[in-house]
Amino acid sequence: MDNVLFFDTGPIISLVLSRLSWLLPELKKQFGGKFYITPAVQLELVERPLQIRRFSLEALQVAELIRKGVLEVYSSVPKAKVEQFQKLANTSYEVNHKMLDIIQLGEMQSVTCAKELNAAVVMDERTLRLFIENSAELELLLERRFGGNVIPQKKNITPFQKQFQGMAIIRSIELVSIAYKLGLLNSYLPDMKNGKEIVINSVLWATKYNGCAVTEHEIDEIKKFLLKK
Repeated sequence: MDNVLFFDTGPIISLVLSRLSWLLPELKKQFGGKFYITPAVQLELVERPLQIRRFSLEALQVAELIRKGVLEVYSSVPKAKVEQFQKLANTSYEVNHKMLDIIQLGEMQSVTCAKELNAAVVMDERTLRLFIENSAELELLLERRFGGNVIPQKKNITPFQKQFQGMAIIRSIELVSIAYKLGLLNSYLPDMKNGKEIVINSVLWATKYNGCAVTEHEIDEIKKFLLKK
């Protein structure tokens, strides 16, 4: 379905912390479709952080997006499939004789529901994206992260990848890039010769610093594209 996006927790947090969550209703108008989150993502974004003073304001901002219908909670989660895929994922890499729990429930619900509806996923976290797209690079990432020799379990990795092969995954940095191209950030333009570059740098680096997994090289490439006439 070309008119459905499933949002994982990370991109929404990134936009909220970057003071760019106001872009979501505007992007949805342009998109003309559905912005879904799953129950586990709602738990991570609203219910849990509401109990923590440090994060409760951000939780209220997300709750408002849900209340206004910008984000809709998708209730038809195929629980058996989610459990099956999460079990595969979390028995795919071993370090120090222990299987790594690398995929969280919110992520797994998001990609499983997207697969069911043939939709795209908005996801900033690198682990699941690499798992689907490049398991060899994920193995190197896990070795750096855990400081040990990671043993891949091919019998689980291969069937997991086959399930999600070709899935479209978008990051928050791509969302703000689209917003810039649509002119939604024009009100930020300063009256300076290099105003466009300042805006682009500001929003791209804000999303990176607030959780989007993106390299400096990627930011440079995106900036060149956005500045191209």
